[in-house]
Formats: sequence, structure tokens, C-alpha cells
Amino acid sequence: MFTDHSIPKEIVHKARTNLGVNISYQKAWRAKEHMVKILHGNTIESYALISRFFDKLVESNPEMDDSGHFKFCFMAFGALIEGWKYCRPIISIDWTFLK
Repeated sequence: MFTDHSIPKEIVHKARTNLGVNISYQKAWRAKEHMVKILHGNTIESYALISRFFDKLVESNPEMDDSGHFKFCFMAFGALIEGWKYCRPIISIDWTFLK
């Protein structure tokens, strides 16, 4: 019923018109915060998982440089993955090779 972009005023309005329920702005704010936690998880808990992820990565990928570091490691956040489809293709040319 509610979109991810709903602000509390919209939630209050939709609750009143669609459900016939009057709720306060604060209650709508807390409800939205609660739903974001349910849908996307807690930020602090998510960041805590990163170190365990890298520990497993070290176990499964013994290929490291002499100092014990990975040469490359990439992470992608959900917002970046979702936004990728809206990116426009760009061709970049290094001018030093053109004559």
C-alpha cells in the first residue's frame, strides 16, 4: 500500500482515506522507520556483518599478496545496484593515444 518514498504526511493521508484511521505524524514516522528496518534490516547490524564476510573471504580465497592483503575487493550497496539500470552508457577515450 505504501511506497518506499512515502513521507509521514502521505502515510497519515493514506491511512485516513484508505483505512479510515486517524494517526499522528509521529506514529506515521515511527511506522515508516519500523517498516524500513523490517525491509532493509538494521544499519548497525548490517555493518557488523562486513567483518565476518571478509573473514570468510580470506578463508575461501587464499590468493593474497606478500603482505597478506587482497589486491582488489569490491562491495556494492543495494542502492547502487538498483541505480545502475538508470545509468547512461559513456565511451571514454584517452587523448594521449590519438594522433
